[in-house]
Amino acid sequence: MVQILLKNNTYSGKYVAFKNYNDLTVIADGITPSEVYAKALQKGYDEPVITYIPFKNMVQIY
Repeated sequence: MVQILLKNNTYSGKYVAFKNYNDLTVIADGITPSEVYAKALQKGYDEPVITYIPFKNMVQIY
């Protein structure tokens, strides 16, 4: 399991797309995963890594 950490509250409560697992540069953000995926495709990234950035102190159970 890979732990991804963003120290920026700009993306709290949003989905973000990274270039790939090795380069965690944010290339797109949005409210829904499909919106983020579409934005990443428009920018030329065929296989972005999409994840949800929770609000501070938010509990997530998978």
